[in-house]
Amino acid sequence: MGERTVSQTKRSRTPSRMPAWWQGTDGVLIFAVAALLLWGLVMVYSTTPPFLRNFGVPDANGKIDTLALFRRQAAFVALGVGIAAVLAAVDYRRWQRLAPLVLLVVWGGLFLTLVMKHVAGGTGRFLFGGSYQPSEIAKVATVFYLAVWLSRRKTRLGSWRDGAMPLAVLVGVTAALVLVEPDMSAAMTIFALGMILYFLAGGSIRQLVLFSLAALLAGGVLLLLYPVGAERMSSFLAGLRDPHRASYQIRLAIAAISRGGWLGVGPGQSEIKLRGLPLAHTDSVFAVVAEEYGVIGATMMVVLFGIVVWRGIRIALEAPDEYGRLLAGGLAVWLGIEAYMNMAMMLGLLPLAGNTLPFISYGGSSLVTALSAIGLILSVGRASAREQSQERSDTGAVVSLRRGDRRRRVSRAVGASSLRR
Repeated sequence: MGERTVSQTKRSRTPSRMPAWWQGTDGVLIFAVAALLLWGLVMVYSTTPPFLRNFGVPDANGKIDTLALFRRQAAFVALGVGIAAVLAAVDYRRWQRLAPLVLLVVWGGLFLTLVMKHVAGGTGRFLFGGSYQPSEIAKVATVFYLAVWLSRRKTRLGSWRDGAMPLAVLVGVTAALVLVEPDMSAAMTIFALGMILYFLAGGSIRQLVLFSLAALLAGGVLLLLYPVGAERMSSFLAGLRDPHRASYQIRLAIAAISRGGWLGVGPGQSEIKLRGLPLAHTDSVFAVVAEEYGVIGATMMVVLFGIVVWRGIRIALEAPDEYGRLLAGGLAVWLGIEAYMNMAMMLGLLPLAGNTLPFISYGGSSLVTALSAIGLILSVGRASAREQSQERSDTGAVVSLRRGDRRRRVSRAVGASSLRR
């Protein structure tokens, strides 16, 4: 009776195991992403009504639905979370065979965007009435395809013919299709992701330096060919010398950040968004965050993005294979680049570009793409946890068998000695 009570007490003290569907899931990463998603919905609710009052189309009764974009963003959040959950539940290695198809579909979407621009009078960046932006999908597709491609050529990356040159063609085609939209910031991001993944895969440093120099030269030529890029660079350099000579958007963004102070003016109380801050719900949303929540709130947002990147890189370092390491690491770095570029632009530290703030800015393509990246990162982490758990189980089984053998050997020795007596 006493032994049964003790065993029952030990079992009651044993911590309950997590559900199978949660095992291996990075709860810290999910918490940070969930906090950013909720904050993003709050910011869309705060910034889109003034935008719609100025640019919205009235209905038959002459009224403008000021919550239309908020409901649309909430629907994209639900869609993105569902896609992320599916990607996290499925082993990321099952998607490898689809990498060429995904890249071809993205190239097709980019090409169709150009056709719509020149034939049907499209905007040059969007399809299906502005609900789909292929250049956003192209960023994740580049990371996905290169993670598969580089992991399979691990031993040949030092060769120009088998490593560097094919990589330059793959990245160059994608970046060129984005560039002629034109979308210079997305093209530069895609090129940077290609170089980062090549470095993470153990590529030649000499070749990487040569490609970087060639990219700088090409960037200088593009600034001369694209007047908008040259104008933004000139405005950026003028703003570094004298903030009063910065572009109109940057002057208003800095004014919003200054007005927010340490604690901010309160949720929804931004005035700069009402004074004509361009793209307050997309590119300039971080300036509104700083105004409404202050330096402390903006710093908290930076910390949340830092947690996302940190957990993603941590998962990459523990990945069970090279493909998973490149996939999780590349996606985490991409999210960090997007967030850093957007926030740095609003502070006047980088030239203006079209990088949105992941999880915060309004936009379905950007939001769903970022959540898909999180789903793939979580899938890598879950696979790593499963394999580590299996290794511990195998180790424990071996130890148990050894103990059993040792007990049998002792038992036989005792029996032999008793017979000799």
